[in-house]
Amino acid sequence: MSNSECLESYNNLQKLYASTEINERCVDIDFGFAFICAMASSELELEQWMPLLFVNGESSFSSERMASDFAQTVLAIYQQVNQTFEQGLPLQLMIQNSISAEQDATFNFANGYLQALTLIDNMQSSHFEEGSAEANLQQTCFLLLDKLATLETDDAQKMAVFTQLPTNSEIVALLPELLTHYGQLCLAVQK
Repeated sequence: MSNSECLESYNNLQKLYASTEINERCVDIDFGFAFICAMASSELELEQWMPLLFVNGESSFSSERMASDFAQTVLAIYQQVNQTFEQGLPLQLMIQNSISAEQDATFNFANGYLQALTLIDNMQSSHFEEGSAEANLQQTCFLLLDKLATLETDDAQKMAVFTQLPTNSEIVALLPELLTHYGQLCLAVQK
């Protein structure tokens, strides 16, 4: 996905989120964007994950137009990210420039991607062989996203691990290529 395509898709999503109806009924925009991006690497059907973009798990809109616009935007992002993974291009993240300015965006993005990866791991039939390079990459993605998604924890063991990891800004810089490589591997396993 080129920078302009990614920006355009994210801007379309932002336009939808300008609606009070979308804001009230859907998950956070950065969470949703990340969730869609992660789903582009899965074999799960749209019906299995799209309801998770809604706060109550159901899509109900006041108009067919709103429902259609939302679905088209989600599908456009999904298809663009899927092509990005297939082509091995670095995933363009809207949080890359906001790590210090908007910690919430980074937190929500990481949470969305992490929850999607967890769902994929639990529901998908294809898995990586334990101890393989692919499984290690999967664990790396989970670990780095978990660090970004954890604002506070009383878990001393977890904090000890987190202190050995790169800083949040370094993780955000790594994510485009890391998530693309992981997405590419996931798609290859499905073929």
